[in-house]
Amino acid sequence: MVKNVDSDSELEKRYRILVENIGEGLCVINRNAVVTFVNDKLCEITGYGRDEILGQEISMFFESESKKILMSELKKRIKGNASRYTLKFRRKGAEEIFLSISGVPLFDKRGKFNGSIAIISDITEREKLEEELKERTIELEKEIAKRSQLLVDLYKGVAITEERNRLAQDIHDGLAQTLATSLLKIELCKRLLEDNPKKVKRELLELRKMLAKSIKATRQVIFEMRLPNFHRTGFATVLKQYFQEFRRRVGVTGNLNLKLEESLPVRTQVGIYRIIREAMNNVRKHAMAKHVDIRLRTDKNGNLHLIIEDDGKGFDLRKALARNKYAKHFGLREMQEQAKLLGGAFTIESKKGRGTRINVKVPLRK
Repeated sequence: MVKNVDSDSELEKRYRILVENIGEGLCVINRNAVVTFVNDKLCEITGYGRDEILGQEISMFFESESKKILMSELKKRIKGNASRYTLKFRRKGAEEIFLSISGVPLFDKRGKFNGSIAIISDITEREKLEEELKERTIELEKEIAKRSQLLVDLYKGVAITEERNRLAQDIHDGLAQTLATSLLKIELCKRLLEDNPKKVKRELLELRKMLAKSIKATRQVIFEMRLPNFHRTGFATVLKQYFQEFRRRVGVTGNLNLKLEESLPVRTQVGIYRIIREAMNNVRKHAMAKHVDIRLRTDKNGNLHLIIEDDGKGFDLRKALARNKYAKHFGLREMQEQAKLLGGAFTIESKKGRGTRINVKVPLRK
């Protein structure tokens, strides 16, 4: 609150240095809300010349809702209250901008209300960033809901605990961490909006890239975990489509060799598909392979043979089997359990730098 100011000339003398160096718009109005002083910066912000503003009632420069807010704020000055608020303002030339206004009442020597002074800033860029941030937040919330529902729908009826744990780990490592980081970036942007809008732009661009990457990763999880309709498509066709899509997504070469002399029970189809999928997940995440071969055949004795071989970096099999967490990490237990459920045998051969070979033998007839 500023007191003991008798005239506009005294005000100009007292605040001359401040006005020349403030870097913000400055406006003084009298007790009748008529403009008595503006600085060059305010003219630059509004697009109006000094002669177009001085002597005019301040409300004439605002429209509709902003005008109502302004009149309400001016009543606070009469009561001796200062405040800060935001108004829409149409610059000369019809461009709409946002103004942040900090108003303070003025009083004469006798303590009688004599007008008010306001510091005015153009915060249009900040408002645009806030609006974009709100839109990004809404998009993020929608994406979370959409992906969550997809994952829930995906796993309806799937009763294998290991697969659920694997899915949960994938979500934790990918989607959940990305979303958590995104929310932190949104909070950072909110804090930086006023002081560093350029950094906010950079953060928003990075956030957009991060979300795009997360969406891609989530689609990959869905692709890997989806159980196809073997009845409708056919087992051989499903495998060919899966392997073709896998090669495209991961960027490896490979061959799928199928020699099935008899139809497979649905239960066997599902189990073999899960083993192949788990093995391919290892290829994608760990093997760093360039080439993968899958061979699936039946023999004259009624057995099904599956061989999956890659030229990746391999791993220490003895250590993996000795330490439970490694076995779980590479999905060995899941593949072993699937083979066991089918009444078959599962073996794996791997050495560091020499790739990995998986063998599964399943009897089709008792």
